[in-house]
Amino acid sequence: MSNNKKNSSVILIDSTALVLKYWFALPPIKTPKYESIAAFIGFMNFVLKFIVDNKPNKICFAFDECLGTCFRNEIYRDYKKNREVAPDELKQQFKLSRRFLSLMGLKNFASNRYEADDIIYTIAKNNRAMGLSNTIITNDKDLYQIIRSDDVWWNMSDKRYTFSKLTEMLTFTPEKIPDYIGLAGDRVDNIPGAPGIGDKTASKLLKMFGSLDNLYENIKTTVEDKILTLRIKNILLENKKLIYISKKLATLRYIKSFDKSSTVIQRDDPDVSKMIQFLKNVGINNNRITYINGLLKKM
Repeated sequence: MSNNKKNSSVILIDSTALVLKYWFALPPIKTPKYESIAAFIGFMNFVLKFIVDNKPNKICFAFDECLGTCFRNEIYRDYKKNREVAPDELKQQFKLSRRFLSLMGLKNFASNRYEADDIIYTIAKNNRAMGLSNTIITNDKDLYQIIRSDDVWWNMSDKRYTFSKLTEMLTFTPEKIPDYIGLAGDRVDNIPGAPGIGDKTASKLLKMFGSLDNLYENIKTTVEDKILTLRIKNILLENKKLIYISKKLATLRYIKSFDKSSTVIQRDDPDVSKMIQFLKNVGINNNRITYINGLLKKM
């Protein structure tokens, strides 16, 4: 793959999941100042390797900082109620990760009202308006809904999905993910969906009707069959309000307050001297700092 091809898509990274991955996977690394910096080191190493290997011109990182304060909690009080608040030790590593990105010249965003998913959706939509495609790096299937014809969803491993691949795999177009979650719910985010309707039935209903709105427009006149049984019809009619609340929770929100000029995410040059001082303060060993310094000078 040529560099021109690599640089043609804007890279948008769901960063909270990455820090959490290293938080759970790596043993603590204690320094004089911090109880552990393992998650930060794992994230830093990922970023450095990604930049060296892919040489992206346009890249940004989105973080979650709104657990319990998200606008979705105003719609449904129990949204993500099953999530534990991050301990202070982990919060500190998120701060270190964001500081590292800033010194690297890499744009990063967070909000106390909107989730990382909403931030990525907003920037992706802005990019599309400027004629740019997006590569979304995440393990979160909710972000399928962002993908359009020139975009890619990539889990940084074996799964790399285009719009056509997702449509084939899902049996409905990716932008209908909120309709799907409205029916099936999402245990991870504590979105209820319709009781008694699982993943397979939700997929079959969307394949049959195309959308949630079309389903409800035709449900009373559609003859029952193997998919739309009398039991399923009754569930859908009795839980219509809950299903549409669930869809609303799953629908990504465009953040109008985001200044479009601030989300033009051209990669800047790293601030090498401040970075070296930052790494020393964190407690990174001298050999590693020398190695990182060499990488930074090549960027």
